[in-house]
Amino acid sequence: MSTMEAPLIYIKGKRAHIMAMGTLKPIGSAIKVAKKLKEEYGAQLIHIVDLDAMNGKRVNYDVYDHLTFLMYIEVEVRPEPAMIKPLLDINARVVVPLPSKLDLSQFAEQKRLLVGKMSPRYKGSTDDVYDIYLDGESEETVKELMRKGKRVIVNAEQNKNVKGVFARIAEPQL
Repeated sequence: MSTMEAPLIYIKGKRAHIMAMGTLKPIGSAIKVAKKLKEEYGAQLIHIVDLDAMNGKRVNYDVYDHLTFLMYIEVEVRPEPAMIKPLLDINARVVVPLPSKLDLSQFAEQKRLLVGKMSPRYKGSTDDVYDIYLDGESEETVKELMRKGKRVIVNAEQNKNVKGVFARIAEPQL
């Protein structure tokens, strides 16, 4: 299995942004940017941080409904059922921080779409999520998660020497 490259974009007010020197830089309509990433760069998965949804606003959900017809997306939102369930219902992958205060078993029927975001120091259960986004560098943790049958997603700058990860997240070079 080859490793996917997953571009990281931020979405606010239906507009895509990238982080440039610690500041959000707008790069266009979220849908147009996603189409460009797919068509010109071959992106199959996009990692999205929804800045509106982190504040409890669902203004971008129609964008995600459109994007799920184009490619796989995974979205970081405020970890509460009202924000997660609508995304799962349109087959978007949802990134949930671990440990979670939520009872993730309530999403058991859609578990395949849950991505647990964890630090290398996290020692709790990963049973209620399908994939793991390891936010931090630890070759040992990556290998342990893969031995447990988890697909592991890492930041492109971290865990560079580990083979067999599912995807590497990086700022797109547009």
